[in-house]
Amino acid sequence: MRILLLNYEFPPLGGGAATASAQIAAHLAKRGVEVVVLTSHFKGLAHKERRDGYTIYRVNAMRRHIDRCSVPEMGGYVLGSVVPALRIASRFRPDLMHIFFGVPTGPVGLLVSKLKGIPYLLSLRGGDVPGFMPEELARVHALAMPVIKQVWSKASVIVVNSEGLHRLAQRTLPHRKIEIVPNGVELDAFYPVSRDTQAQKVRLLFVGRLANQKGLSYLLQALARLDEPVLERVEVELVGSGPEEERLRSMAADLGLNHIVRFAGWVPRTEIVEHYQRADVFVLPSLDEGMPNVVLEAMACGMPVLATDIRGNCELVQDGVNGLLVPPAEVAPLAEALHTLVTAGGQLASMGKKSRELVGRFSWAATADNYLQLSEQILEARHQGSKVSAFKRTLINNSEGSDPS
Repeated sequence: MRILLLNYEFPPLGGGAATASAQIAAHLAKRGVEVVVLTSHFKGLAHKERRDGYTIYRVNAMRRHIDRCSVPEMGGYVLGSVVPALRIASRFRPDLMHIFFGVPTGPVGLLVSKLKGIPYLLSLRGGDVPGFMPEELARVHALAMPVIKQVWSKASVIVVNSEGLHRLAQRTLPHRKIEIVPNGVELDAFYPVSRDTQAQKVRLLFVGRLANQKGLSYLLQALARLDEPVLERVEVELVGSGPEEERLRSMAADLGLNHIVRFAGWVPRTEIVEHYQRADVFVLPSLDEGMPNVVLEAMACGMPVLATDIRGNCELVQDGVNGLLVPPAEVAPLAEALHTLVTAGGQLASMGKKSRELVGRFSWAATADNYLQLSEQILEARHQGSKVSAFKRTLINNSEGSDPS
């Protein structure tokens, strides 16, 4: 099988969807699938690279930041990738395409599919689904809706990564079957270490884009509400960068939190596990998610998770078992949950142990196997359709050539 994978973000660019597409590509390659990836170029990266058994091509897309992408930069990927995608399709002759994100990547795959007759599997990730982060994205989704419906309707298979995202996606195409394939985690790379249960400080960790979606302003406000004796026991590390960084730094200073909050900046993927293993509690106060890889990684490292009770999070965190769930965009419940975990003592270890147990059913190998099975179903259906079409043509030809007398 030959697969052309399209994603405007691919490691080291981007976030969870980039990681997912790279892991799926690597595991498919291990299973003998020939994979070619077409993604965005970034300074310092090769335009062509061979990695983990598959080939990466990068097109110029005006990308300026390693961790985020503006709408014009997304448009740059679309414009820059159409011709290379058609050339790869002609030379590589893929059996099908894996397209990550209905927008902005979807229109490229749709055009290639129409011109080259190649079917595609569409992986929806969150922000490309109408209704996701409606306060910020409603207008974009409304403007893009004709393209979104066209890209979705022409896909052979549509995949989402959580039950919650499945429900949201079905609002756009209520009668379309949509598959659920959860994200995975590298259980061998992300693993627990012994933590000092008698330590004076409880180390809280966030990993992700410093963007409004992640709800970090609520975290800072919740920390400021803690009683001084509790706050003195807290250390907070925010790993990542993004458009909200300057505002969050200013907020932390205004709230008198500079002595406990550390902005670590963007961290290479190869070093991120060390940050999980140094921390005691993972915090994700997001306003909306698909299925966050960072929660899976934190759980694999044996950490209790404090997260908002939203789609994706609630499928991974069992309230009171391996962490706590709180309502999104509310400061008081978040502050109460922080107080509970900071003063939990030995209960943190038992919650962390439960996290590791629960995450055992998630792996990128299983995710890739699901994608491979769906890909095989697409090709089998296409093969059967070709046989039926050929049979019909034979019947028509025989009928036209028969003697009516």
